[in-house]
Amino acid sequence: MNRQHRYAVRLEWTGDRGAGTASYGGYSRNHVLQAEGKPPIEGSSDPSFRGDPARWNPEELLLASLSACPCHQLFDLDVLDRAVMPALDSPADRGSNCPTSRRCSARSRPGTPSPA
Repeated sequence: MNRQHRYAVRLEWTGDRGAGTASYGGYSRNHVLQAEGKPPIEGSSDPSFRGDPARWNPEELLLASLSACPCHQLFDLDVLDRAVMPALDSPADRGSNCPTSRRCSARSRPGTPSPA
């Protein structure tokens, strides 16, 4: 059986302060992520890259999507099952380090589970 899953999102940059991207510091990194039938997600760059710390940044959204992936959740639940520990809920704290160089290029390390 051949099944396909289709996902579509729209990213709208909302950071124009009147002059577009004429100068590096002259615009906001804010954006809105949308998908049909769902509430919008207000996003921005990481604060290290002039983003708004009150909004979700792409790195946090990546970790959230990996944590919410059924494969990762099922693995966590399987570990609990094998340890004969009933799962009443399944919180998952995840984190990742992304060091930057002086040229602002990020070298990412894979997200690793943090102890609960």
